Amino acid sequence: MRIIESGISEIGYKIEEIPQWFQDLLDELFDGAGVPKEYMAHVRVRHLGNRAKRVILRFLLSKKGANYMYPPWWIWRENTGWAWVPSENTDFHPAEHIDISVHIQPGETLRIASAPYEDPSLVCEKARQLSQQYDIWTYREIGHSAQGRPICVLETEPRDLTLLVDATMQSCEPVSYGILHVAHSLTIPTARTQRLLDHIQFCLMPITNPDGVCEGHSVTNAIGEVPKFGINHLVEGKSAPRETAALWQYFLDKKPDASIEVHAHFTRPDFTRSIGMHDKASMPRHLRAKAEILEQAIFENYHVKPLKNRKVLIDPRQPEHNVYGDKHICEQAGTIRTFLQAIPDSIDAHNADVKEMVETVAHALIKWRETGAA
Repeated sequence: MRIIESGISEIGYKIEEIPQWFQDLLDELFDGAGVPKEYMAHVRVRHLGNRAKRVILRFLLSKKGANYMYPPWWIWRENTGWAWVPSENTDFHPAEHIDISVHIQPGETLRIASAPYEDPSLVCEKARQLSQQYDIWTYREIGHSAQGRPICVLETEPRDLTLLVDATMQSCEPVSYGILHVAHSLTIPTARTQRLLDHIQFCLMPITNPDGVCEGHSVTNAIGEVPKFGINHLVEGKSAPRETAALWQYFLDKKPDASIEVHAHFTRPDFTRSIGMHDKASMPRHLRAKAEILEQAIFENYHVKPLKNRKVLIDPRQPEHNVYGDKHICEQAGTIRTFLQAIPDSIDAHNADVKEMVETVAHALIKWRETGAA
């Protein structure tokens, strides 16, 4: 970060190094693309002067990450939380930089970011407090990151059906708000909520790559590993990140009927949101009836005309889809993997989006059970 002229401070991006095997994979399967890097920005600015002033913060953009920095929506004023940066305060130059203009008072501290980032320790503390306040939740830590940060999970009472909702390991897509919103929503004493709790054990994992958030990485952890793409390595007997090992072991121990991997791309509003699941045709035969009902529920809720959500089926029989480990999750844990990749315009919108997806999948599981297909 440096002052380039009066009133303008330039913030360079932090280069994210990825393992050579992962770069080779991107080159082979995605023509070098596939996983953007350097699309995380989060700085703190404090005014030490004695007069109010307007300053411009110029965030430089990497070639791979530029499309995910369109333009940052978040500005933080102490004690008021995250809010949308007004369009008149942004000046976006695609593939080059974005200027954020802020008015700052003497002694004031602002946080400006490309997404509403939160300290991982605070995420787990919020989960812990929920379990202390509401009897329906039990708090557990299923593992720790390389730097010792906990990977936490909230669980309701065991039931015949189990649904896991886990944050993506791509740390530049913070989704803890939406997942913890679901945790709060399930404490509301309604008949609808009680029906869900009577039929399903909910397992909510609000953060899975805490070191990546703290280090400002998009796909790697604190020591340059790529947690999201490590399940195949584990199954093959190779070493893998601690974060991946914790999640994989949880799958094997809990054997959820279905899971929802939650993503949030904080980018331009016309970027197509995606909702999908593991292609049922590639699953073991005994899971296909359940998968049919889940797929139907997702398609009917998200992909009917005139809705323009992008429908994606992950088929591990295709090399470019086999990297995610879904085949092993399905075959060894018996879990049907689904995902929500949303484009929220606020934390409130994100909360509603995650809740909608969770309820869609949860009700589909109950329908499968009640049809006698089980």
